[in-house]
Amino acid sequence: MVVLRAIGRFFVRIGRWIKDTAWIQPLLIVGGIFAIIFSIPHLTKWVKSWVKDETAAEKYYTSKKLSLKNADKDNKSEVDELFNYLTAFAETGKVEESGKKKFGEKFFLAIVQENCSECSDRYGAFKTLENNWGKGASFALDGEDGLGTLPFKLHTIYADTTNDDGDNLFEKVYDRAEVGSFFETTISAMEGDAYDHPYYINGNESAYETNLENLTDKDTITTPAIFLIDLTEEGHFGWRSDYGVKEVLFTFSGTDGTDDYAKARTLRNAWTNNPSAGNVFSEEYNG
Repeated sequence: MVVLRAIGRFFVRIGRWIKDTAWIQPLLIVGGIFAIIFSIPHLTKWVKSWVKDETAAEKYYTSKKLSLKNADKDNKSEVDELFNYLTAFAETGKVEESGKKKFGEKFFLAIVQENCSECSDRYGAFKTLENNWGKGASFALDGEDGLGTLPFKLHTIYADTTNDDGDNLFEKVYDRAEVGSFFETTISAMEGDAYDHPYYINGNESAYETNLENLTDKDTITTPAIFLIDLTEEGHFGWRSDYGVKEVLFTFSGTDGTDDYAKARTLRNAWTNNPSAGNVFSEEYNG
């Protein structure tokens, strides 16, 4: 009985305290509301820290990105797959159907990085070209004799991708002998060891020769490094390396202007190799 009376007295005291201090409860509620309001900026900042704040250029390039996941594990990344596809073409002169289905037989390949101002300056050219592909006189694809209109394709590789240990994954791919051969062969083709490549000869980019040579070292690659890969039969007619690289661009400028539309026209001209006198990818260029 003594124990029960003690328990009873305890609850009586609790009830009396609640009754006597009822005026405090609204203050506690109001205080709690203000505490939540003042904590919102901190909560927002905390939540934002979970999500990468991408720029428009990064969002676009990421949407075209080939994964480097597992590049450090038996060379099984998407980027490895791409270079295996191009290496097989260089060795056999034939297009593998599985690679054609996944990557295409004619496409742009851009090596980019985060926080790359030149990459940001040129993403609009790709986006504009994609949105206007084959439309009107400015973006017609008449130079593709016998091909019809192939779809726009762009693949990107982020050269600064790392794993959880901080190891650069692009370096894992780049250090493979056949990938190194891809870059070396491309440089020889563009510099005209066997023939004069119009874009190189026409000197449309400053420091173009240096940027080409920088492809031989992963740490010195100028980004964006943009390759036009052409594995089509028609691609044999014109300038192309054994790996199918037909053009290489870095800090390319616009055609008949300086805005994104002008830069998109430059990319279109690279794609079609239209032999007009005003095309820097043509022998007849008069610039």
